[in-house]
Amino acid sequence: MFSKYFEKLEKQLLKKPKTSKAADSKASKDKGKAAAKKGAASKTRAVPAVDLSALMDDLNKIIPSRLKLDSVKMTDPSGYSPEDIDFIAYHERYRDILAIMDGVVPCELVYGTFHVSPMLDKDNLNEILRKVVQAKKINRFTDDPESASMIPAFIVAYDTEFKLPDLKSILIENYMAMSIDSMSEIDIIVILNKGIVIKDWRDKRSYIALETGKDSFMWFFILMNEYLDVEKQNEFDPRNYVQHGEKYNEY
Repeated sequence: MFSKYFEKLEKQLLKKPKTSKAADSKASKDKGKAAAKKGAASKTRAVPAVDLSALMDDLNKIIPSRLKLDSVKMTDPSGYSPEDIDFIAYHERYRDILAIMDGVVPCELVYGTFHVSPMLDKDNLNEILRKVVQAKKINRFTDDPESASMIPAFIVAYDTEFKLPDLKSILIENYMAMSIDSMSEIDIIVILNKGIVIKDWRDKRSYIALETGKDSFMWFFILMNEYLDVEKQNEFDPRNYVQHGEKYNEY
């Protein structure tokens, strides 16, 4: 049925692979060293080109219509605003919300964070996981952190050097090594045209890896929207974002 839509979308996102400048530079530097070593070979891996605007436009079409994707920051009433989120899904409660909030979105209106990786490998996996941890600290510094809704985090990877069973194991190993609380873990990873890795919330620290191939973006659409299409427990109250303590005359 709708699988054709996502097959086409996935092909469009992956249609212009290129070798990154970093890979070209490294390959050039390593060329002499590799030649000097018997049996050594220098290899570069094609890194897909990533157009964040195009990806955001495509995702905007397949999330609940009440939500919007944008590459803006979020904040909580304490003033905490995590860095390095590629874009967020939020409820545009007021059409001028960004102007009212000076360019940031209140976390109560945020339904998901998105982190994009051209090539998910051992060099950037931990970096992305740390970014997710920082994003999930939102609303943890307020007066009532226990009542705050957790904001799900998604990784969209265009390729990976890992096999899916290995990625699942490495995720768990890295989280344990970094002593990360299970509530701060990634919720879904999709690797285009390869598969998805899903957090199993029935266990404290457990993931399920599925080799979904050309159906990967379709299943990401389904699973992602199960997170996005929910009612948040904590209601947005503009009073919580009034920072000054000015007193007014009362009559």
